[in-house]
Amino acid sequence: MTEDDLQRLRAQSSPDDYTSMADLARALYSQGLGPREVIRECYGADFPEEFFVLAAADPVSLDLMVTCTRLPWQLAVPLDRGGPAARPGALEDIERKVFARDPDLVPLFLGVGHDLSHGGSVHCYSLAELRAGRTTIFGVWKDVEPHNEVTRSGDSLLAVLREHHTQYVEWLEEMAWDPADVRTDPVDEGVVDEVRELIGVVEELQRRATLPKPPSAMPSR
Repeated sequence: MTEDDLQRLRAQSSPDDYTSMADLARALYSQGLGPREVIRECYGADFPEEFFVLAAADPVSLDLMVTCTRLPWQLAVPLDRGGPAARPGALEDIERKVFARDPDLVPLFLGVGHDLSHGGSVHCYSLAELRAGRTTIFGVWKDVEPHNEVTRSGDSLLAVLREHHTQYVEWLEEMAWDPADVRTDPVDEGVVDEVRELIGVVEELQRRATLPKPPSAMPSR
């Protein structure tokens, strides 16, 4: 991979085109860069520690109550872990719509449960906020129509995920114990316990994200 090849891939890459971003990320990994440097090259901003903690844990394998985007998550998967994946994911159309709506937004996940405050919305980082050192999360309804407003979801990705799972547990408990709610498919208490355990998973990720970084992980000056 020559410098000219890298420059060509940089020029061709765009956050609304998964293949071009994945091609650039793979080339950067082949040059010895790590996930933090690759994300910085691809987006022109440093992503926070919480993002890399969750990426390393693999948000898909954690079975969180969300559907994750491919961008930017797959860009943080180095070659020795099989990434970035070759193909875009199920949310590709939504990712493109969000980018068209506001190129500053980086979609991260779609929350489940339309009855919840974070459900049914695509939650995103803002590149401008990241460059200012803030981890604010913004959300927009999954249809991403002109009348769907972009609103603030919370202070950070993991904070929003914790709140989302807490609300989901509360909703399940309400469905399970409301005597006026006659259901043909009653809520299984085991399901409630499983989602409740996910709150602990997110809290552990929050703890890891606040641990001091080893010298090798400190951002370069």
